[in-house]
Order: sequence, then C-alpha cells, then structure tokens
Amino acid sequence: MNDSMPANLQAAIATEPMWLQLWVMLLVVVNLAALLFVITKQTGHYRVRWESLAILFSFVAAGIAMSWLYQQVGYVRLLGLPHLVFWLPVYIWLLRKYRHGEFVVPFKQYLLVYFVIAGISLVIDAIDVARYLLGNQQPLHLAGNLAGF
Repeated sequence: MNDSMPANLQAAIATEPMWLQLWVMLLVVVNLAALLFVITKQTGHYRVRWESLAILFSFVAAGIAMSWLYQQVGYVRLLGLPHLVFWLPVYIWLLRKYRHGEFVVPFKQYLLVYFVIAGISLVIDAIDVARYLLGNQQPLHLAGNLAGF
C-alpha cells in the first residue's frame, strides 16, 4: 500500500466527493435499518427474524473484510469484492424468499428499499472488481479518476 494513502478506509472515503460520502451513508443506514426488524411477532409470539440478522451479519462482515483489504492493497476497485462475497448470497436468498411471498408489511417494504440500494451497489461492485481483474488497478483517489468511475 502507498504511504500517501489515508490511514484507513473510513479516512479514504472521507476524501471523496460529498455525493459519494452520502451514498456510503445511505448504504449504512439501509443495512442497519435491518435492526428494526430483528424481533418480529407472529401468531402472538415473538421470534428472531433470521433474514434481518443475515443482512446485519453480511454488512458487518463485508465492512471488516473491506477494511482489511484496504490495508493490504489500498484504495482500489477490488474493495467491492467483500460486498460480492458477503452481500450477494444474502441478497439472492432474500430475493427468492420475497418472490415466494414469505414477507409481510412493514418488513416487505423495507426489503424493497434494501433490494434497490444494495442491488445498485452490487452492480457497481461487480463492475469495479471486473475492471480491477482486467488490469485497472490504479488507486481510486487519484485526481481525475472521478471517485473511481
């Protein structure tokens, strides 16, 4: 990793344009909103909603992996890989359950927001990882790189 890079991933993100920082904040809020649905009441009994826990676990695991990866390779397109590894299986699992009508309001409405926001991120991450693997390994913070796009 380059010595001129910020000390950690959070510091690197803080150097990005405000719109990108807001996008990252939106990702955090949407994923952490799963906390609101961890406990659910069905047929008069409270139970743990495993789907919410899966969203939270995949979010935390991806964050830890991204921070570690940043320390290994720097602020490069490969940082999208943890989203693909941890978010994508949960996303597909939830989408299948959603299509089978397994959820009710308000969790169903939350999932629609989650699918849109996480889905956009996963597409961007897949493109970024592919570009990295195809040779675009330049750090994202370089001037003129428009936040990696």
